[in-house]
Amino acid sequence: MLDTVYLKDVLEEMRTPNKEGRAVKFDMTVRSYNRNSKTGGKLYQYRDAKLVMKEKGNDPNSIYALQNYKPGEKREVIKKSPNHFTNKTRNIRLENGDIKKININYIITFNGKKVIY
Repeated sequence: MLDTVYLKDVLEEMRTPNKEGRAVKFDMTVRSYNRNSKTGGKLYQYRDAKLVMKEKGNDPNSIYALQNYKPGEKREVIKKSPNHFTNKTRNIRLENGDIKKININYIITFNGKKVIY
């Protein structure tokens, strides 16, 4: 029998950075989302995925660069918000660099634990 974990704990663990300020890796099983019928679809397994988030580094849009921003400095424009909270979605980056959008209501397992709501 699988251990269980609550969805709110899964989301918290996904967005908590490690000591270096980088996103943590995780394994998950998730169903695809069919917008037309508003139901789940195929079952996908993602290994060593990471939540797409602003990481510490030389990126001008990183959370650390924004905290240390000085007026008058030139930097790139940040893209518009994807409204993940409203849409109940998250972007994850796979091992090969691809980015996938998942619906959090369709997460089946997270790090070998069954997700309950």
